[in-house]
Amino acid sequence: MSEQLFKSFAIVGAGPNTGIHIVKAFLAIGAPILVIARPASTNVAALPADDPNLEVVRADYTSASEISTVLRDHKVDVLISTVTLVFGGVVGQNILADAAKEAGVKLFVPSEFGIKPQLAKGGLAFQKTDFAVYAKSIGLPTLRIFNGLFYEFVPWLTALTDTGKFHIVNKGETPGSFTAVSDVAGYVTHILTTQPPSRLLDVEIQIEGQRATLSEIGALYKGRAPVVYCDALPTEGVVNAHFRTFFQKHVGVGGGSCGWNPVTESDDPASASRDNSLWEGHHWLTVSEALGL
Repeated sequence: MSEQLFKSFAIVGAGPNTGIHIVKAFLAIGAPILVIARPASTNVAALPADDPNLEVVRADYTSASEISTVLRDHKVDVLISTVTLVFGGVVGQNILADAAKEAGVKLFVPSEFGIKPQLAKGGLAFQKTDFAVYAKSIGLPTLRIFNGLFYEFVPWLTALTDTGKFHIVNKGETPGSFTAVSDVAGYVTHILTTQPPSRLLDVEIQIEGQRATLSEIGALYKGRAPVVYCDALPTEGVVNAHFRTFFQKHVGVGGGSCGWNPVTESDDPASASRDNSLWEGHHWLTVSEALGL
């Protein structure tokens, strides 16, 4: 007898960076999706107002009992989180996990959607590692999805949007994984609605739209913006310049690849796109297509 597929989906953190794209991907295939928004959130204004497959409820993300009630009342099978790391949302996922566990949610998709986090305290996005450990400790199955860097993230990472120049820290010659937001959103929707639960429970997914270096991407801006090689990003007029420099240096040692192993600190390029095949026949956007270069 074949496994019964997941039927009921909910998302928290349906903001403009990733979440709203996932919501729209569900709606595009006619799959119902429940958006759980914070009481004061204005992000819901960007959601379709008249789609019968979309339901929006508001709840306090800091209240496990309130979130649990919503999940239980809607019989949610899968809870997707796209809360932000920058504003402390990832740290608050423990509460969401407690609520999901109590409500009988079958799968939690935490807010990864990027490169693999470092393991040590203080490392890049280490809070995501901490959450994975916590979810396992309470027996909540997770699906962690790694897609490398979003193409759309590159202009910010290189301070192009701030300065009009494409800044590359050091040589920018280390290959990394890059993927379009729309491809990640479509992929999440596709596998959650087509793959049997046994294929997704407590699994780490690695996908890659294109393997490239920052130097190669910078070359695509020829005639559009000057490329500047530097030891660190300029700080004047560049918010969080030190973090962006730190991030680029991590990419420079291989950490931008989905094949990166945080334990051994080594890259396995062949495994970076190992799970692309779950979306058979899909055309993955290139950086040129995604950024219009």
